[in-house]
Amino acid sequence: MIGYLALARETFDVDFAESKFSEAKNLLKSITSEALGFNQLITNDDIAKKALDFFAKNECDKIFLFQTTFTDAKFILNFAQDVKKPICIVSFPEPRTGGRLRLNSICGLNLGMHSLIKNNISPEFIIMEEDSKANKLSFSQFIESNNNSVKTSWKKATTDRNQSSFTDTVDRQKIGVIGTRPEGFYTCDYDSVEVKDKLNVSLIDIDLDDLFEESRNVNDSTIAATKKRIASYLEGTQELEQDEFDKSISIYHGLDSLKEKHNLDAFAIRCWPETFTEYGCASCGPMAMMNEKKVSCACEADVLGGISCNILNQINDRPSLLVDIVDVDKADNSLVFWHCGLAPISMAKEGTAKSGIHSNRKKPLLHDFSLKAGEITIFRVSKARNKLQFFVLKGTVIDRPNSFSGTSGVISLGPDSAHKAEQMFKGGLEHHVAFTYGDVSDQLIHLGNQMDIPTYTL
Repeated sequence: MIGYLALARETFDVDFAESKFSEAKNLLKSITSEALGFNQLITNDDIAKKALDFFAKNECDKIFLFQTTFTDAKFILNFAQDVKKPICIVSFPEPRTGGRLRLNSICGLNLGMHSLIKNNISPEFIIMEEDSKANKLSFSQFIESNNNSVKTSWKKATTDRNQSSFTDTVDRQKIGVIGTRPEGFYTCDYDSVEVKDKLNVSLIDIDLDDLFEESRNVNDSTIAATKKRIASYLEGTQELEQDEFDKSISIYHGLDSLKEKHNLDAFAIRCWPETFTEYGCASCGPMAMMNEKKVSCACEADVLGGISCNILNQINDRPSLLVDIVDVDKADNSLVFWHCGLAPISMAKEGTAKSGIHSNRKKPLLHDFSLKAGEITIFRVSKARNKLQFFVLKGTVIDRPNSFSGTSGVISLGPDSAHKAEQMFKGGLEHHVAFTYGDVSDQLIHLGNQMDIPTYTL
């Protein structure tokens, strides 16, 4: 029997997710009469338990796991370890309409792949295409395969530049860790001893309540002056709910205060859900403002992501940004970098910068714009396959409209962009990557050599 089940998160478009689940089920059933599935979207722990019980009673030879929206990796890891059967994760692109990111399925695939691979599980995956014949072929290949693990094309990164020409080094870093990573975000794990000894980074733990307390102490005149400054480069600030806007601005000043108090170079921040649910605003805009000052703020308490950004800041002396890969389009040979709205204003395509509210949580402040065109360097201090390493890749932001609300850019990685994106997933790269404008790939490779850290590219 060929099993199937589907994951979803209720903060995304569940109706749209249901339609994708239905399409995928119908495709599977057109290929085999031996399809057996759990037909309820798994959106919480109670439903997850029912799904585990279902597959404990109904043994399958192989299983399709439909990643209809973004989810954390807690269930997929528990499920894979429990059933011990070959799994194929199926993700669903969505139209680049400039509106809400309704599914964010591919980012969920990315997070799930990293988490499984880190636990010595090698799943296959499919990114659905517009071409139904191609999808049918992909499904059939998994059903008929011998379950041989697919090797990735990661290779040791080298540079032709003379080593003596490099003077780039990274100063000792001091990173503020505010709160803890969200549950199931195994991509944000780190080894504190390794961070100190191998990366020369000091970590300062800060309670989320400390950030809120610093923010509550910001006076009204400071908030008013900052709002006026923001209105000079972001359209639409007057249309925001002003009390929530004020709270968001206070978070910026709270971060700035903590930076000065602890002499920090960057932050890794638990940016949700408490900032929304307990403080009453989004932290994306404040983080964007800190990013502009080259005090990098990594979402979801991603310590290695924050270190990645700070290394780029030091080497390039330009702002960096931590992003998700949220779309891969084989026909267009491109991918999309996106995050909710924390891109520094200097990365905005001219004439596109607007203020925004979070697409799921409906609170300000976000930066809403398309990333400007230009050459970029992509970088990650990674623990793919449980091994500390650098990942370096060159790319280009293409001049395109904003793909999804928040901040996004359409990315080319050369003539085989889609293939390279898939190789990033197959290699177990984290769901966050950092980038900066300009080509500093040689400097990063050299830095990896200096620090005796294996450095890879595609």
